[in-house]
Amino acid sequence: MGRFLKFAYIILFFIIQSITVYAGENAGEIPYSVRMVLFKTQQLLAKDKTFEALELLEKFQSKQPPGLKPGGKNPKGYQHYYINFNIGNCYLKLDNIKKASAAYKAAVTNNPEFTPAWLNLAKCYYDMEDYNEAGNCFFKGYTTAEDKTPEVLYYSAVSFMAAGNNKKSLEVFENLFATYNEKIKLEWKQALAQLYLSTDQPLKALPYLEEIVAEISGKSRKEWQKILLYQYISLNMKSKSLNYATRLINEDPIEPEWWKILLHIHLTDDCYQDALSALTILSYIRTLTLQETKLLADLNMNLGIPVQAVNYYEKLISEKKDSKIYEKLISACLALHKPDKALKIIDHALQYKREKKICMLKGRILFEQEKYKEAYKLYQRVAKEMPHPGYPWLMAGYSAWYLEDITKAAYAFNSAARYPKYKKKAEKIISIIKDRGKFN
Repeated sequence: MGRFLKFAYIILFFIIQSITVYAGENAGEIPYSVRMVLFKTQQLLAKDKTFEALELLEKFQSKQPPGLKPGGKNPKGYQHYYINFNIGNCYLKLDNIKKASAAYKAAVTNNPEFTPAWLNLAKCYYDMEDYNEAGNCFFKGYTTAEDKTPEVLYYSAVSFMAAGNNKKSLEVFENLFATYNEKIKLEWKQALAQLYLSTDQPLKALPYLEEIVAEISGKSRKEWQKILLYQYISLNMKSKSLNYATRLINEDPIEPEWWKILLHIHLTDDCYQDALSALTILSYIRTLTLQETKLLADLNMNLGIPVQAVNYYEKLISEKKDSKIYEKLISACLALHKPDKALKIIDHALQYKREKKICMLKGRILFEQEKYKEAYKLYQRVAKEMPHPGYPWLMAGYSAWYLEDITKAAYAFNSAARYPKYKKKAEKIISIIKDRGKFN
């Protein structure tokens, strides 16, 4: 857009052009009075006397007959398109865009083929943020020009794009690219690629994106590389995604964005070992977010590396207490065969928040350590707190059984039998108790 705005200020070129035309071969078509006013206007503008030039032009126009409308024709040329064009130029130089646009409209009404007025009118509309009209005027400026330049078509296309008129913008862009295939500039490809992406046509954008990343340099290159890579991913081009991500990493191995995207690719393909490698390298390049650290811990745990998982879960807990992370940390400790450490962590977790799952984990550890009395008390307490306590009653029954307390065991198993999921197991033990009458 910045380049377009620079172009719009070539007003002096049009002033010189208009003076040259009426002083040359077309002079006979211009009333003598108009030529004289324009000659004096040229002299004033050459001295940078814009106010005086405007005053001269408007004084001349004020002599027009009553009822003569802007752009109307008359023998003396009060509304001649050169007069209105130069009035527009003066107002534009004085930053009065509204009056400048009115003058240019009068000029093209009088002469619809007058290219400079269309182009400066386009500039006015763009400055007034009427981008659709700016696009129309640029397009008109292109079609009326004897020496057509692709830049004007480009300015028309980006104006329509700024207006949100994507359909018209695409029409102009495709006309531009078809007509000037050998003269297409990098920024034009960038604009068209963005337009295709914004209109959900990624396959059409893809070849231009590939050309852009091959040509572009500087700070914006990385952003375009990222856009291209994400398009490969979103279009499910797995081989291209992986190959391009690998290529980008080889070019710049300390760029965290490439490792992050490679991680995403591996996770999508269920390649968890590769995902773990990518995320581990990313952790060396920059500090991981809490979510990334959690993912790193989970990957280590799921891939059978609990010792690393413990480290990451402990780091997460140190930064933010979370019952689910506590559960995973406890499970990791148990996977490392460290029940005592797991019990200490459980006690910390229960101080933070009393969660039933964590209580059940503690019960499991106590039971496995043959601390049946403590296990029975814990399971009994948890059972009384839960709405569907079939499992804790079952485990309380086993704990009491190993303690050889038939009364407590029978009560616990009978309580567990009330829940369908544990009914069969509980009734089996109850029948053994009845048959034996006591523990052997």
